[in-house]
Amino acid sequence: MKSKKKYSHRGELLLQIVAESGLSITQLVKKVGFSRSSYYNHITDAELPLDILLKYGKVLHHDFLEDFPDLLGNKVAETANSYTSLSHASTREEAERQRDIWKEKYYELLEKYHLLKEQMEKEE
Repeated sequence: MKSKKKYSHRGELLLQIVAESGLSITQLVKKVGFSRSSYYNHITDAELPLDILLKYGKVLHHDFLEDFPDLLGNKVAETANSYTSLSHASTREEAERQRDIWKEKYYELLEKYHLLKEQMEKEE
């Protein structure tokens, strides 16, 4: 499903893609894991975050990165900035805290990798 109109408002594009999908709001939010009220908040959010769009995209079989290719670059920059804020630990507790931060980042990245891999396999 491709949108015909160029959008800058991410929530409005989500609304259009949902309308084109034929899924009811109830079915959609159940599959995505959001509440109906969250969905209605999402469609009014011009700056809807990438991770939320990707969750909807997986259920709707729509690649929002094609509509907003700059989002991936922004997410990479944000992640890089958060990594550079970590410095050398001076205590054991600080080292453990930093280890936990890196571990969480790794798990997030691994989950995103598996989701993208799954999407690519479905498209083949």
